[in-house]
Amino acid sequence: MKKIIFIFFTLLIFVIACKSTPKNSTPEDVIIAEEPAPVVVVEEEEKTVELYLPENTSIRETDRGRILETNPKIIFKLVETDMPISAEAAFAQVIEFLDKNTNANIILEAHTSNRGIAYPYNYNLSIVRAKNGKTYLIDKGVASDRVIESPLGEALPEYPTQDALRRYEFVIIENDDDIIKYNTYISQLDVRQESTYQGN
Repeated sequence: MKKIIFIFFTLLIFVIACKSTPKNSTPEDVIIAEEPAPVVVVEEEEKTVELYLPENTSIRETDRGRILETNPKIIFKLVETDMPISAEAAFAQVIEFLDKNTNANIILEAHTSNRGIAYPYNYNLSIVRAKNGKTYLIDKGVASDRVIESPLGEALPEYPTQDALRRYEFVIIENDDDIIKYNTYISQLDVRQESTYQGN
C-alpha cells in the first residue's frame, strides 16, 4: 500500500511540474514576430486662422466666396476706367489686408452697369478696369501673383443702383476650396448676356 501511495504522489508531482514548466517546442532558428502595437490615429484639428481686417472694412459672405468690403467702395463713373477719388483710401485697406494676411490672396473683380451693350462693350470696359486695378496694387508693392483679375462686365448686378454696379469687388482666397467655389460660381455667368437689371 505504501508503495502505491508513493507512486501516486510521484506521478502527481510530475504532472504538476509539467504544467508549471513552459513548453518550448519552437526551434531556435524560428523567429516569432511580436504582435504589432495598435496604431493610434490622432486627427489634427483643422487650424483656422482668423483674418485681420483693417479699420472700416468687413467681410460679406456670398455664393462665390467672401468679399472684403472696403469703406469707401471704389465706384466708377459711367464709361470711365480712370481711378475714382475713393480708390486711394479703399486700395490702402486692401493693401493692409494683404500685408497682414500673408496666407490670403484676392480676386479683383471689375464690374459695369448694364447701360451699353453687354458684349463686347461692357465686358471690355471691365477688362480695362481690372487691369488698371491690378497695376495700381502692383505699383504700391503688392506681388502680382497675389492679385487675380476677373472682369465680369454687367454679368453680376448685386446693388440697388446703376452707379453702385460700376465697382470693384475683392474676393478673399485662402485655399484651393476658395478658388474652386469661386470658379464654380463664375462659370455659370454669361458676360455676353444683356442684364435685365432695372435699377436707376
